[in-house]
Order: sequence, then C-alpha cells, then structure tokens
Amino acid sequence: MLCSRNLFLILVFTPVLALGHTDISETIKALTKRIETKPTADLYYQRATEFRALQEKVHAIEDLESALKIEPHNRHALVALVQLYETDKRAEALISRYQKFARNKEEKFEAYYLLASYNAKLGLFEQACSQCDTLHLIRPTEDPALDLFHADLLIKLQRPNEAATILKKSLTRTKSIVVRNNWIDAALTAGQIKAVLPIIEEELSSSRFRSSWLIRRARASLMLKRKEAAHADLRAALLEIAPRINPERPDFTLIADRGLIHALMENKTRAKHDLETLKKSGYSPNAYRLLSSALAE
Repeated sequence: MLCSRNLFLILVFTPVLALGHTDISETIKALTKRIETKPTADLYYQRATEFRALQEKVHAIEDLESALKIEPHNRHALVALVQLYETDKRAEALISRYQKFARNKEEKFEAYYLLASYNAKLGLFEQACSQCDTLHLIRPTEDPALDLFHADLLIKLQRPNEAATILKKSLTRTKSIVVRNNWIDAALTAGQIKAVLPIIEEELSSSRFRSSWLIRRARASLMLKRKEAAHADLRAALLEIAPRINPERPDFTLIADRGLIHALMENKTRAKHDLETLKKSGYSPNAYRLLSSALAE
C-alpha cells in the first residue's frame, strides 16, 4: 500500500530495519535525558519510534502509553499504539476513543480507517470491506492507498472481479504504477487475460528485470492451457532471480517470486520452503499472497 498524506499517521509507524543501532541508541539516550527533565507526549512518542526501530516493542508500548497519559487525544501516539497492539482488544478501545474525539473530516476518516484495518487483522474481511465503502463516502480521494486496501480485502473474499474494477478506476485517476501492477495481478486472478496481456508483453519487451512479468505471462498461459509456454517463462524467470538473491541479506520480494514460480511449476516442496522463510521473516503476508493462494489450490 502506498503511504499518503492522509494516511501518513496510519502507515508511518511500521517496522523498520535498525541499520544504525549505535545512532538510534544515542538518540534514545538524548531523549531520555530530556524526558527526565521535562516529559512531554511528543518526547515519549519520539522515543517510542526509536524503540520500534530497534524492534523493542515492549518499551515502545510503554512510551506510547505514557504519551497518552499526558495527552489522551494525541493522534500520533494513539495511532502508533493501535498498530502495536495489533489484534489486542486494547486497540479497539483506543480506536473507539479516537472516534469520539475526532472533529474534522480528516480525523474521522483516519479513525474509521484504523477500525477497518483492525477488523482486517482479525480476519473480518467482509466487515472491513463494508467499512471501506463508508470511507470512500467520508472523503472521496484521488490517492490510491484506500483503493489498494479495499481491493486486497476483496481478493481475500475471493471477489477478484470487484477488486480489479476498483483498481482499474483508481489507475484511471492516479496513473500509479503500483496500482497498475496490482490491477494486473487482480485481473489475472479474475481471468481477465485479454485486458492485461498486451501490457505484460510491452513490459517484457522493455524492462531490464523481466522475472515478475514472465511470471505474470506464465499465469496467463496456464489459464489458457499453454503449460509448455508457461513453464518456459517460469524457468527463464528462475534463471534471472537466482543470482540476484543474496543468501546473507535476501530480498524477500525475490523469494516470494521464486516461491510462486515453484508453486506454478508444481514443485510444492520448494514453494513451501520459500513460504516458511517469508513467514519467519515477518514480511507482510500481502506481499506473498499469490504464493499462499497457489499452494492452497
């Protein structure tokens, strides 16, 4: 999903790799001194962000709770804490609090979006999907973030035609490459091969890295019962991916693609191995949804 101005608070407080532990630790020390002198909600929020970067969730939660004790209506701390609580009931209580004090359209949109996201995490996709309809009414937008979220829910509900329709409309408005690629994947899942195959062919003729497009063409070929052509594309994609995967610091996007290749070629053992690697990594399940679906078939 794309990070936007309007969904910034919701999307910004996400796990990041702590590449500079020393620098972050020094920042925490500096913030701690300031908190000891004069604690404020903003200082606690800043330190919580640093703790989150170090994947120290407990300390991050403690700081966010401290921030909300000082300022019960602090949007930044509240949104971040909801995300860290994930499916805990305390997240629902915080969202309810936000809905009560939300004043303007932007705050109401954000609070309702948090609720839809919370329900999605609980697996209540139908409910979350219905809430997306309400979100579109609260604030019609040209930003694709909500469209991508809504479409993902529809895919999970096995309604790919509706997902493709939403993404196609979003693409017309936004011209977003991310939306376009998600639309192509949804359209393929829905069997709308004629609509997207020309785009796939065009990308294959011009892209430097072709593996993801070879996989998409292979998916289309399999639907058209062209197994030999599909497997040729999948083998070519695998050859391109293999040297690009660094075993020490693997690109999980490439591992997801590799797993999907194995699944489409009916090599379930290797596909499941890649899926387990992705699950253990903490990588977003949305990023390997196609692999999960292919193995479930």
